[in-house]
Amino acid sequence: MVPLSAWAATGCAVAPAFAADLAQEQPDWPTEEPDEKDGFHGLVIVGGGAMPDYEGATEYAAMPFFNANLEAFGLGLEIEGPEAALNLRPDAAFQFGPAIRYDMGRDGASNKVVDRLDKIDGAFEVGGFAAYQFNAFLMQSAVFEISAELMADISGVHEGVSGSVSASYMVAATERLRLGADVSLGLASDGYMDTYFGVTTAGANRSGLAAYTAAGGVKDVSLGVTASYNVTERWGIVGRASYSRLLGDAADSPIVKKEGSPDQFMGGLGISYSF
Repeated sequence: MVPLSAWAATGCAVAPAFAADLAQEQPDWPTEEPDEKDGFHGLVIVGGGAMPDYEGATEYAAMPFFNANLEAFGLGLEIEGPEAALNLRPDAAFQFGPAIRYDMGRDGASNKVVDRLDKIDGAFEVGGFAAYQFNAFLMQSAVFEISAELMADISGVHEGVSGSVSASYMVAATERLRLGADVSLGLASDGYMDTYFGVTTAGANRSGLAAYTAAGGVKDVSLGVTASYNVTERWGIVGRASYSRLLGDAADSPIVKKEGSPDQFMGGLGISYSF
C-alpha cells in the first residue's frame, strides 16, 4: 500500500513495499545469536525530510517521519507516520489487511491567500489494502509488487474516499545496498476532491480566488526512488525522493493554478534499525 496523506505517507517515508522488504531481507551477517525471525522482529526507521505545506503548495516544510514494520504471531503491523495497517499475511505472496489513517487537514497555511480559505479539520479514515509480491522477478534478489489501497472518511470532514494503485520494484545491488523504484496512481471521490481543492463562495470572498467545485476522479500520479544501506548488522541508512503531478480537477483548482503548483517534490533521509 502506498498512502498519500500527511507528512510520512506523502513521500518522506519509505514506500511500504520497501519497508517490508528491508525488514524481511537483511544481509546474512555472521552471528552466533539464535534466529530471531522465529519470534518478534521488524524494522524501525526514524528521520526527517521536506514536503509541500499542503497538497498543491509551492511552499515546503521540514517534517520528521517514523516508519515501522513489525511482525509477530504470523501478523505484520506497518506504521507510516499517521497511518497504520495490519498485514494479515505478511509472509505470503498475496497480502491484505485493514488500515487506519489520520489526515492532517489544512489550517495555518504558509500561503496567505490559501490561509483565508475555509479551515479543513483533521480527518480519521479507515479502509484496507491488498498487494501481491513476485519474488526473484527478473533477478534473484529482486521483488516486484503490485498493490491497491482504499480509505474512507469516518469523521465527517470530507465524507469521501481516496485510494491508489501502485507498482514497485526493489533489488539488492550488493549485500548491503538495496535500490528501488515505485509508481502510483491516486484517485479520490467528489467529497475528498472538493474539500481539499474546491473553493467555497465564502472562501472566494475572503481570498480573492474564484469559487470552484472539484469533482472526483484521478488525483495524481507519483514516481519515487528509495535506497537503503546497511552500515552494520542492525543499523542502516535509508533515503527516499519522490515526485507527484496533480491531475484533473486537482490541477485545475485555483488553489493550485493561481497560488500553487501541480508539481510536488518530497524527500527524506532516515536511520533504520532491524531486530
